Amino acid sequence: MTTRANCWAAAVAASVVVAPGCATAPPTVPPTLTVLQKLAVIIQLEHQRAVAPPDGAVVAVPALVPGTPRPAMPGLIELLHDPEARVRRRAAIALGRVGLPEAVAPLSASLADSNPAVRQMAAFALGQLAASESAEALVMALADPEPLGRGRAAEALGRIGAREAAPAVGAMVAQLTPMAAAVEPDDMTYPQPPAVEAFRLGVIALARLEAYAPLAAAVLDENNLPRVRWWPVAWALQRLGDPRGAAALAELTRGTGSYRIAFAAEGLGRVGEAATAELLAPLLDPARYDAQVVVAAVRALAGVAGPNAVAPLIELLRDPDLDPGVLLEVVRALGRIGGEPSTDLFLDLISFPQPAIRAEALRGLADDAQVFLIVLSGFDTDPHWSVRATLAELLGAMNPDLAVPRLETMLDDPDRRVLPAVLASLARHRAPGAADAALDALEDDDPVIRMAGARQLGILRPPGGAAALVQAYETSQGGQGAAVRRAIVDAVVGFGGAEATEVLGEALMDADWAVRLRAASLLDAEEAGAPYASRIRPMPGPTFEESLTLADPAVSPQVYLDTDAGTIQIELTVLDAPLSTRRFAELAGNGYFHDVPFHEVVPNGVVRGGDPRGDGFGGSGLTVRDEVSERPILRGTVAMDWQNDEPETGAGQFLIALTPQPDLDGRYTVIGRVVDGMAIVDGLTQWDVIRRSRVWDGVSMVGRE
Repeated sequence: MTTRANCWAAAVAASVVVAPGCATAPPTVPPTLTVLQKLAVIIQLEHQRAVAPPDGAVVAVPALVPGTPRPAMPGLIELLHDPEARVRRRAAIALGRVGLPEAVAPLSASLADSNPAVRQMAAFALGQLAASESAEALVMALADPEPLGRGRAAEALGRIGAREAAPAVGAMVAQLTPMAAAVEPDDMTYPQPPAVEAFRLGVIALARLEAYAPLAAAVLDENNLPRVRWWPVAWALQRLGDPRGAAALAELTRGTGSYRIAFAAEGLGRVGEAATAELLAPLLDPARYDAQVVVAAVRALAGVAGPNAVAPLIELLRDPDLDPGVLLEVVRALGRIGGEPSTDLFLDLISFPQPAIRAEALRGLADDAQVFLIVLSGFDTDPHWSVRATLAELLGAMNPDLAVPRLETMLDDPDRRVLPAVLASLARHRAPGAADAALDALEDDDPVIRMAGARQLGILRPPGGAAALVQAYETSQGGQGAAVRRAIVDAVVGFGGAEATEVLGEALMDADWAVRLRAASLLDAEEAGAPYASRIRPMPGPTFEESLTLADPAVSPQVYLDTDAGTIQIELTVLDAPLSTRRFAELAGNGYFHDVPFHEVVPNGVVRGGDPRGDGFGGSGLTVRDEVSERPILRGTVAMDWQNDEPETGAGQFLIALTPQPDLDGRYTVIGRVVDGMAIVDGLTQWDVIRRSRVWDGVSMVGRE
């Protein structure tokens, strides 16, 4: 006989198994997701670039009692309304990164969220979506009770390009000016107090909106002089280049400092008034000013003084200890000015030890085609491939009767990194053999050569070119071929027809997200409603178990890059960019960066590295999708770089900012900051090498010898 006690014991023993003769047990309900599990779901959906999971998707929650159903996977919009503010905030940035217009309305509603951090992130995400229909809600958010909420709303309006909102943004900035006036001119602290951060965001937004009058009303006094001497004001006035700001820019060049003076000096160059040359000339003093100021003064003086700047610039070259970045900038400036004194200097510099200087000397000589071709007739092959590539590029603008024969000989250059520039110049001249050279390149073993061949076929469109592109798309599968496939997608569209349809159809399901995006954008340009932007999703993403680990990192790893001059220590921002930082740490730990050069150094800009090829086209073969965050790119910020300046193509290349770069904010994935060794970064020149990389993971130092 079955007793009530027997039934109860059986139910406890197996929650979903009904003992014989017992009453039916109540249905088992799925467990509720924890905060950490919800964050893991967000990471999954974000990297799938999907707003919602497929119908019927469940969360792979581990260690459930057998028979317990798994919980349904929520979508990002559902999670945007979660009880936990931490979840809502993370869902907001994920919606911005996913980039679909269906997120605009819910994010706009989240501008009224009860939690300030959620409101701020909703505004930032709307800026990433850049949808004009969110402008009205963002203007209302300029009255947010928290200053940083107002700042993020202003930032988003700047990204959207909502010029009609500029007076309201200017009024917001004016309210915060007294707080920002107390900040030191070159202060790089991040984050600043909320009111000061909001001021920075608003000033940058006004510059993006090209709104000089609201900016001037907020930051300049009745004498047109700055109320605030902090560097963002100088940057904004410099970016606008409005002649009405000349007096303020001149005032900002006075005193001591670096970044504020450098931005102001470049601003005077953009204003373009010859009278400002008297203000700029004293800044060419390396004994008094650092390299950032001198570089900015060189650029500006070349712009406003023209030939009158030649003498002081050549005098600057007499300094035996001149900073390499200043030297490079002087040579570039003299190239822009031209004239006989510059030509004589360039003739001397084509044998300079540094390849970058030799390349710039060639550029300077190329401004006078007659002189350039005379020099070229006696010019031996340069020992460095980058200089030969520069020569090939310059030949693309020369007389084809003289340039094409030289270019044809360069097709056999021993360093294949020269070939993309050769192919581009041959195509520019429409040389008789250009199409055949491009078709041959499309079958090369080097993916970058295949990419270059595809690009030139898209320009030349020879018979049989479309069929060759279809074949090349099929043979370029795999990670290293992603850049080739992106180039093929662009090229085949120009041919049209069945070949283009075939390639674009396959590209919509490509393993590389950037290839899918490109194909969808080309197809959506021809159709209303942009249907293909949704059809390319979801992408494969991290597993739930991986995402759980990424959502709750135990430590912030430190990466060490050892160079001949010393070590650069980078602290990674694992919460803001979990997959990008994990990939960067993996590459640093497995020796990928060993003997890899810093292939580009932009004075007052960024240092770029992480490309084993050294031409800006290389990478690890595995791309990581962008994880853009609200972190600004300031001096010492480390970010994932793109291949060929295409978003969503992070594959190992990275950049380190030498100075603040507001134009890059919200575009590149910030993965960390230099916490030690910034002086080493300042001293880097093109082709300096990373000898070794190591990772401190919180327990041990990892790195290959």
